[in-house]
Amino acid sequence: MDKDGPLKDIVKKVIASLEEREKEELDVSKIWEKAAGKKASKHTKPAFLKSKRLVVNVSDSSWLYKLTLEKDRLIQGFNKNLKGGKKIKELQFRIGEI
Repeated sequence: MDKDGPLKDIVKKVIASLEEREKEELDVSKIWEKAAGKKASKHTKPAFLKSKRLVVNVSDSSWLYKLTLEKDRLIQGFNKNLKGGKKIKELQFRIGEI
């Protein structure tokens, strides 16, 4: 019996999961850039997407305010470019690392 078999399978699954997560994060960044536009994208970075809520870091309070005013348009633009049935319902901005 191969002792390394189960461990090898676990490692493969973990690596595949990490690769899939990295691809999803890259897709979210691209979709956000399309929705927000190039100018806003230079001052923002999606932090995470969970339970239909996208949290986006912004560079400063002026961008936080400006994007908060455009929240409905940004949600629609993001959902338009999002593949599959996963649509966001909430968009949250916070000052953070870009």
